[in-house]
Amino acid sequence: MTAKRAPSQTIAIAGAGLIGLSCALELSARGHDVTLFDPRPAEMSTGWAAAGMIAPAYELMLQPGAVDSAFAAFCFESAELWSGFAKLIELQTGSPVALSNAPTLALARDMHEQARLDALADLLRDLSHASQRVSGRTLQNQHGLSSSVLSGLRLPDDTHVDNRRVIGALRRHFSAEGRVKASAVSSQDEMEALTGKTFDTIIWARGTSETGSKTEVKGQAISLSPVPGQPANVLRFGARYIVPKADRTIIGATTEPDFKGKGIDPSVADLLHEEAARVLPQLATANRLEHWAGFRPLGPAERPLVGPKAAREFIATAHYRNGVLLAPATAKLIADQVEGLNYESAYSVFAPAPGYGATA
Repeated sequence: MTAKRAPSQTIAIAGAGLIGLSCALELSARGHDVTLFDPRPAEMSTGWAAAGMIAPAYELMLQPGAVDSAFAAFCFESAELWSGFAKLIELQTGSPVALSNAPTLALARDMHEQARLDALADLLRDLSHASQRVSGRTLQNQHGLSSSVLSGLRLPDDTHVDNRRVIGALRRHFSAEGRVKASAVSSQDEMEALTGKTFDTIIWARGTSETGSKTEVKGQAISLSPVPGQPANVLRFGARYIVPKADRTIIGATTEPDFKGKGIDPSVADLLHEEAARVLPQLATANRLEHWAGFRPLGPAERPLVGPKAAREFIATAHYRNGVLLAPATAKLIADQVEGLNYESAYSVFAPAPGYGATA
């Protein structure tokens, strides 16, 4: 991801969550001088609340309406970039991020979900992406799933990473270099006053306020203690998921666009735990470790806002439920645009203000 070179720039990034940190990693690896601004600790970032799924295939099924070809291509490209991106993180920080190569298992619990998986398999075939059908018996015998699961679809493009390790490693790395300023900023003047630097380029990588959209969707999730012998695969069923980590198993998530408060509801934790145990019975006895609510920034559509906002000013935000998946591709696209390099012309639709920069 770092073969191209351009004259070094001094770059300010507002937001030191997953997306801001990813852009900083890519740009610094290309030789640029980056400074991040964020008053919040890493644990309060949107990416910290995520489950770490890298799921371009399953995302196709969750998208409303016809296939968004540019968005789908961006998702699959980013999934392919994750292997090199994880290696770059480890090279720069010395911290492995537990990138898994175990394929996701998408599950059908009734005929409606079976029909959706059939349609997904057909769509993936048309897009030249692999999937393999898995019988209910195989899921029971080899993965310990319950008899309520009728069948499944193995998705080799869909994996997962430990998002908290990624964010923690990058935040520690840039903080140790003095490149993270724990300050709220709203303008280039404020950034320059805080640092004494003159910035060539500004990147806004936080929420959606710079885009004029402030929509957030609440999602509640829980984590359980790991259960011996549970599958290493992510399990997806409807809007729910079970994601195994070395020290926890994440169960999620609700989708609450019209939430009334930012707190958690204990009854939701019970519901998530019970639904997960009906799929993977051994989770019934797992200890509950955490219950949290995250808030996903949503732009005008279920696609990110990535690209030029004005001359020498860029936005990378509104990744909704795909911040982890899209971190490497977002970082690469922003870095290519910052450097004035050619990039895939279809990706210009993500820009909040199309017309700046080159395309291929």
